[in-house]
Amino acid sequence: MQYPAHGANPATLYEKLGLAMPAQVIDLSENVNHFGYPQSFADIWPTLLEKIQYYPHEDAEPLRSKLAFLHKVKTEHIVIGNGAAELLMALSKLYANDKVAILHPSFSEYTRTLQQQNVQIISIIVDDIASYTLPMGEIKEAMRKARAIYFCNPNNPTGVVIQKEQLIEIISFGEQVNCDVIVDEAFMDWTDESHSVINLVETYGHIFVMRSMTKMFSMAGVRLGYCLSQQAATLKSNLPHWNVSGVAIELGLQALEEGVFCEKSRKYAQEMRERITQFLLDNGCIVTQSETNYIAFCLPKYLDATDFYLSLLKEGIVLRHTQNFIGMDGQWFRLALKDEWKMEQFKGKFLNYANNNLSR
Repeated sequence: MQYPAHGANPATLYEKLGLAMPAQVIDLSENVNHFGYPQSFADIWPTLLEKIQYYPHEDAEPLRSKLAFLHKVKTEHIVIGNGAAELLMALSKLYANDKVAILHPSFSEYTRTLQQQNVQIISIIVDDIASYTLPMGEIKEAMRKARAIYFCNPNNPTGVVIQKEQLIEIISFGEQVNCDVIVDEAFMDWTDESHSVINLVETYGHIFVMRSMTKMFSMAGVRLGYCLSQQAATLKSNLPHWNVSGVAIELGLQALEEGVFCEKSRKYAQEMRERITQFLLDNGCIVTQSETNYIAFCLPKYLDATDFYLSLLKEGIVLRHTQNFIGMDGQWFRLALKDEWKMEQFKGKFLNYANNNLSR
């Protein structure tokens, strides 16, 4: 059975699995903001038509300078990409034919982009998926052999935040053993930001911090992300000219004005996360200690994960499978936190399945 590498695109999922797609599908596999884009995006949309006839600024100005001011880093230490995925592709070229360590489970694009550059990957699996406990000894041992190490914080797919103190220890050790540290903070804006390591960029020259504007602002169709690093110029050299569209630049600038929207989104995610987590715990599941707009859960042992996943698909509920997440092996599911009626639909289908399979 061939599972797609990512969430979203339900039609592709049903096609690959050879299943008939129901008339109504609730996609809980993609984790962009359930509120959609801010209203201000619609308000300025007509003015963006003027931008499409002109080439965008090669360095995505003035967005780059605004982000530098926001994060208190030098402008030359930021590079903006056509989504964080493009930056990950460019980053992988820095480690071609070398060794890189990845902490798993984690975002599958790290492995995919690095393998394209003939990188030998050293896989490290966390001690406890629910709490995403770091095996610090194993991490440091791998760093002695690797040119770089990748972390996702908050983690995708678990939503768990790695404590800043641990990352500082890892970054300091990386400086000693000449190992770059990549911290993908694509979902950090769903938290209070206290565990972000952006403020270390001006101190350490061997770190890369990735950020995405796709998730919070529902810009998956536009693509916008950025990287903060003293090696930003080297990363930029691996990108094409005019890689960020004028429309994306303008929307990015507007997004920086959306503090109230972000706070509203975080508040809703926290409330729904607590409710769904309690529901799953009450029904025998193991649930990750997420701080984002998604959680991951593992079914009670009497339920079969594959049968559960396929059964919910037939009922029109699409979860994110974990077949391609090392350490989760299809036994866990990532669940995006969406509108209340969608979450109620999920709960109802979950209970129906569980009640019909009590005898297993």
